[in-house]
Amino acid sequence: MNVAKAELVLVHKAQAMHLTAADEHQCRYNERHVTDPEPTHRCYRCLRPQNLCYCNRMPSVPTATRVVILQHPHERTHPFGTARLARMCMPSASVHVPSPGYTGTLAKEVEVPEDAAVLFPHADADDLAEVPQAEWPSTLIAIDGTWSHAKRLYRENTWLHTRRHVRLQPTAPSNYRIRKEPKPEYISTIEAIVEALRIIEPDNQRLDELLQAFDLMIDQQIAHRSSRVSGRFKAARNRESRALSPQLRAESMVVVFAEAGRPGGDAAKDRELVHWVAARTDNEESFEAIIKPTAPPSDEHLRHLGITPEQLAAGCTPEEARQAFLKFVPDAAPIAAWTDTTLQWGAQMLPESFDQVLLKHNYCNTRQRSSGYLEDVVKREQLTPPELPCGGRAGARLRNALAVARWLQTQ
Repeated sequence: MNVAKAELVLVHKAQAMHLTAADEHQCRYNERHVTDPEPTHRCYRCLRPQNLCYCNRMPSVPTATRVVILQHPHERTHPFGTARLARMCMPSASVHVPSPGYTGTLAKEVEVPEDAAVLFPHADADDLAEVPQAEWPSTLIAIDGTWSHAKRLYRENTWLHTRRHVRLQPTAPSNYRIRKEPKPEYISTIEAIVEALRIIEPDNQRLDELLQAFDLMIDQQIAHRSSRVSGRFKAARNRESRALSPQLRAESMVVVFAEAGRPGGDAAKDRELVHWVAARTDNEESFEAIIKPTAPPSDEHLRHLGITPEQLAAGCTPEEARQAFLKFVPDAAPIAAWTDTTLQWGAQMLPESFDQVLLKHNYCNTRQRSSGYLEDVVKREQLTPPELPCGGRAGARLRNALAVARWLQTQ
């Protein structure tokens, strides 16, 4: 087909789709010049291209304050979203996203204590800097999205309206140099969280590490943009090797798995840790604790977990389990889990400061594919899970996770 006929066909197609003249022009340009770009291999965890992955440089900053982030679905896969950064760096942070589709309302209200505060510039919000220490919240609820998205999330999640509200007076303009804030006094989600925590946790000396991680993400992207060649011809990519957590090279690493249940089987209540198991990669030592919750899960859930009511009744307290686990963990040993769900459920068991390794993230980066379930990886890679004395569903999954961890250490 010659060029004239090809353009005529494009015009007919554009008219059939009711495109404007500008759209027709773009169609012609695309037909002549645009080719499918080379696929970009992205890090499973931070969603950045693998040569720009920053996961291994992220700190783990413990806070006494729980942080609950309500995130707009459009932000969920944004590579520069700071809610993801907060979740990566803060064991106490959780992110909740309404289902795309989309009403803007969470399927279920997030369970938070009575003294929780919504960090939102409502007309009736109190200036957090002026709130007496005795009234500081134990939980902060932040809203993540563009300003219009944040207002919609707040409007449609009416359970937020009954909570007390606090606001900030930012001490400095936002450093979000790769996304534009609508007003000078507006700051990013992670900057707002740090500002709030500086007020209610004045003795926490590690909060600046969160902003350093934020600056690292921004500086890296700015440097990447400046290194790109504009126009039709692009510079060849300097591809780094597949990103594996350097902690996988540690002499000893502890792999953990957690099971949690809802007290009394009540779906409205937060999960409580009931089974915590661990094993070392450098020897055959293992750890197991069944933890007595405030109220037992349903019998059906206990059967699913492979725990008997008698085992649960004889369980230890969370503090007893934690002290025993800390004695089991070698000094400075990284702690690995299949996903960060285990680390969230078992947050009360973990050291105040530790290097974490997410096995699913590392597997996806190694194989350049989605992993599927943990059991799928074991089968796909033809791994043989080691024998361990830990029981229940948690013990079975720990054996699989340990097999994957040892395999990753050989890659």
